[in-house]
Amino acid sequence: MAAFVRSSVSVPTPNALRERARPVFRVVLLLCAIIGMGVPTISFAAVATTTITVSICGNGVIDTGEVCDGGIFNDGAYSSSTASRHCTAMCAAYGPYCGDGTLQALYLEECDDGNNTDGDLCSLSCTQESAPISTTTPPVPPPPPPVPASSGGAGGAFTGTVPIRAQTRVILEGKAYPSASVNVLKDGVLVGVVQTDAFGNFSYEASNLTAGHTTFGFWALDGRGVRSITLTTTFQVTQNAVTTVSNIFLPPTIDLKSKKVKLGELLEVFGFTAPSVTVSVFINKENTSHTFATSSPSGLWSASVPLDGLQDEAFHTVKSMFEQLGGGTQAKSGFSQAVSFYIGLRDVGTPGTGDLTGDSKVNLVDFSILLFHWGTDHAVADLNGDGRVNLTDLSILLFNWTG
Repeated sequence: MAAFVRSSVSVPTPNALRERARPVFRVVLLLCAIIGMGVPTISFAAVATTTITVSICGNGVIDTGEVCDGGIFNDGAYSSSTASRHCTAMCAAYGPYCGDGTLQALYLEECDDGNNTDGDLCSLSCTQESAPISTTTPPVPPPPPPVPASSGGAGGAFTGTVPIRAQTRVILEGKAYPSASVNVLKDGVLVGVVQTDAFGNFSYEASNLTAGHTTFGFWALDGRGVRSITLTTTFQVTQNAVTTVSNIFLPPTIDLKSKKVKLGELLEVFGFTAPSVTVSVFINKENTSHTFATSSPSGLWSASVPLDGLQDEAFHTVKSMFEQLGGGTQAKSGFSQAVSFYIGLRDVGTPGTGDLTGDSKVNLVDFSILLFHWGTDHAVADLNGDGRVNLTDLSILLFNWTG
């Protein structure tokens, strides 16, 4: 955290020193006159003052060198307006917010024109607005130009209509894993595959789209062939314009060295993500204490997670996300899929795949069956065999989701 503390030492001024020395100086003059000496000259040195300034980020005061300071709210979280925007942890910039001029598709923004006002085609809450209806009569168009004479026939007449040639395009930009193939889906159908660069960045462009709400999905395989979750985003495509959607961040992939550990041991977790980012690992819930790891330049990350305080002889889940700070910007992914593991010594079977119907697919039919048996001990839906159909079984089903 940071604040500016100023400290200085009070030193007598030259005038004050002269006043204090005046009686002594008179005595010196008298003695010099008695013994016949010349009059001495007394000089005073200049006094220098030093000011020390210390900056503390998090005190709620914008000090020198800080862009912002929201006190304990310096989390860089997304805000729905400029007035309530959140400062980042280093007080060097604001986190994403409606009104920053950047389309935050991950936070369901349909537009962002850099303000929080209505009536300019983008509302104060960053949703699309309809164009205003004109209440005036449009001017009469000019007459068409004369048709040039042609010896070969009547020729074509100018109709006064100019065709619109601007394409309706979408540019999608994001971050996945270094040198990975990102599969792009439009409304659930695969429409393209793009390659990421060495930093995990990718860009995909689609043209000749139909205006309106459109859903794009993204998934990739990491360096070990583990598939990520399918990240989806829905936004408004504008007719005859280019819609750019950035900050599409695929969460890390996640796997375990062993899916059965003893209480008191460390859970070895690893996977792939964007290079040189901070990975947070959570056990069971997002609001629990978590472990941090840093990914390598190749995107590989690993962490040893303590299991203190967790229930023994029971199944648990682990998931991860990544965050990157620097240059006044913040990149933060959503959560990865949840992976199930068991703490204890009891022999437990391998959790089921979620294919409750046996059709080699895990989809809405299997999801409906699991919900039907929710809270019971029905063996069909109890994927981890712990005697209860609950959130852990749902996590296993979603991890094996095929659609």
